[in-house]
Amino acid sequence: MATFYIEVNNRDEIDDFTARVRELVRAGVEVSLAYDFDADELPEDLLPAWMEEESASGQRRDAETRYVLHRGPEKWTTQDLLFSFDPKQRSWEWWDATQANGNVVQVWVDSGGEPVFQCEELRWICYLSGARSIVGPLLVQPAEWDMQRSVGVSSD
Repeated sequence: MATFYIEVNNRDEIDDFTARVRELVRAGVEVSLAYDFDADELPEDLLPAWMEEESASGQRRDAETRYVLHRGPEKWTTQDLLFSFDPKQRSWEWWDATQANGNVVQVWVDSGGEPVFQCEELRWICYLSGARSIVGPLLVQPAEWDMQRSVGVSSD
């Protein structure tokens, strides 16, 4: 397994942050199961409603700034994000999100045991969802995940 350590503003934001990450990953997976990636464009209607809210544009600018500071000047469009879920291209599978300590979340993915794998879309999803900083991916034993509590899971 691989994990990312993700800092959010404060511990009160952890559930909202992880719920947003889960919603974006879920939308990407749903698109990957239902649509043809040979198309010129993928439908955006499966994305969570908060992506369209007026406040999302300020959040997107903040995410772009943090991503550029961390990874360089690559721009992400909504279509880029959706196309990154092409099953032939994506090299990780979602596992979980847990609270590490304080205002730090761990996002867990299955990288097939690979220490280096393409995961820029996951970084972008985390910044778009409110991450302040990201460290990882780091390979860890699954037993480490087993000792933590999942966060951001809706009870409905």
